[in-house]
Amino acid sequence: MATITDLSQTLSGWLRRLRLQRALTWGLRGLVFGLALSLVLGAAGLFQAKLLREEFLALIISSAIFISLVMGVAAYLWPIQKIKAARYFDLAFRLGERVSTALELSQDGLKSSSELICRQLEDAISASRRVKPGRDLPFRLQKTEGILALALVLLIGVIWFRGETWFQAARQARVIQQAVAEETAQIEEIISQIESNPALSEEQKEMLTAPLEEALQGLEENPSLEGSVSMLSSTGEKLDALSEPQAEQVAEALKEAGNRLAEGQGNPLQSAGEKLAEGDYASAASDLANLDLSNLSAEETQKLADQLQSAADAVQSTNPQLASELNDAAEALRNGDTDAAQEALQRAADSLAKTGQQMAFSQTAKQAAGQLEEGAGQVLAAGGGQSPNSGTAGESNQGGENAGESGSGSGSEGSDESASGGDASDSPIAQNNGAGDGGEVPYEQIYAPSLLGGEGGPDVQLPTDGQDGETIGEGQTTEAQPGESLVPYNEVFSQYNEANQRAIENGSIPFQFMQIIRNYFDSLKP
Repeated sequence: MATITDLSQTLSGWLRRLRLQRALTWGLRGLVFGLALSLVLGAAGLFQAKLLREEFLALIISSAIFISLVMGVAAYLWPIQKIKAARYFDLAFRLGERVSTALELSQDGLKSSSELICRQLEDAISASRRVKPGRDLPFRLQKTEGILALALVLLIGVIWFRGETWFQAARQARVIQQAVAEETAQIEEIISQIESNPALSEEQKEMLTAPLEEALQGLEENPSLEGSVSMLSSTGEKLDALSEPQAEQVAEALKEAGNRLAEGQGNPLQSAGEKLAEGDYASAASDLANLDLSNLSAEETQKLADQLQSAADAVQSTNPQLASELNDAAEALRNGDTDAAQEALQRAADSLAKTGQQMAFSQTAKQAAGQLEEGAGQVLAAGGGQSPNSGTAGESNQGGENAGESGSGSGSEGSDESASGGDASDSPIAQNNGAGDGGEVPYEQIYAPSLLGGEGGPDVQLPTDGQDGETIGEGQTTEAQPGESLVPYNEVFSQYNEANQRAIENGSIPFQFMQIIRNYFDSLKP
């Protein structure tokens, strides 16, 4: 005897096939949507030079597969009411509403006779067994969606094979981005080293870190090639301006003074001199301030005074204040006034410590400026340009070539090989050769037979009474009135500055002139 379970099993098989068909349909639609979305995102990324070739391919494949799978699985798992599915199958398999009627009668058996339900159910089961789902419900895909997917694949293929310029720009932008990131990390490391430097005061640390922090903010806001190079170069100039121009001379003078103070065995100033010669100014100042002069003999006092005098002479031209204090200490020792000498040495120690701070500040600023200038060259090289050193060398080479061209041009009567710039001969230069003419030739005068006033030319006479001719450029004129610009300065500056930025970004301005032009526009900012 047939039961409703038999019909439900058949209906469940049809539902699985319907779910598969719907999953394929929506999976294809998801593929089309994924290809279209990835194409739009990929094109935007290529236009902004942010996607490499392999990243573009990964975006296309991942988007297409992910969206297709999500939509296919969602279509398969989407709930379907059994009674609606039965009505659909009755219509698709031409069953004359047998299956749907049997389901409805089985669900409402109390209102119908059991014999009617059984006969209806047997008829529905018998009709459903004659159905062939593979023939009556085949897996079909929409041609329009397939054609659209194929068109998108072809378009992506064209971009893949013909978009080398875009991929190259993205690769270069990525290299620039990496170079800027490296410079950012280097600036952060420089700031950390400055803040942990015990030789610098808090005020000096703040003076050094302020432009570096501005550079970090500038690199974050404008990480482009021109913006990064400009920010690194300008920050390097600011730091270089903080350094002492005569720092090397001061350091050499202090080293020489330290060597003179350290001369001799058993010298009380030996430790301070050695530390001063090594560049440890803080320790040298401490040893100098703690020097005990009370237990020195007359000979030791005289020798110590001579050493202080010699050290003062070494720093006289670079640090007159320190030299004066050392001289005072030496003079006090010669006069036997140890208290005055001790006070002078204390002042000299304070001056030396202050000088050491200034030296550390100048050296740190100079070193940081050099690192930023080098970083600007590396970022510029990453963008396909030349570093400042190579640019200078290129200019020198070009200047040499131009000079060579000018030299060859003046000697028009030289040999053809010399005029064409051929390679020099391997033969040795003959000895006792006389001086040449230097390429000089007699001047050949150029004659212009139609020159006015020359022989054979037309006669020209000017009117003498002022009546026969008209004097051009004379007449009644109004006196010029002083005026002022009708356009406010701050309204037109941005236009000129924008044109300057475009010229720099397009490479229209040589690198060696970028900083000059940038400083000029910075000075004009309202």
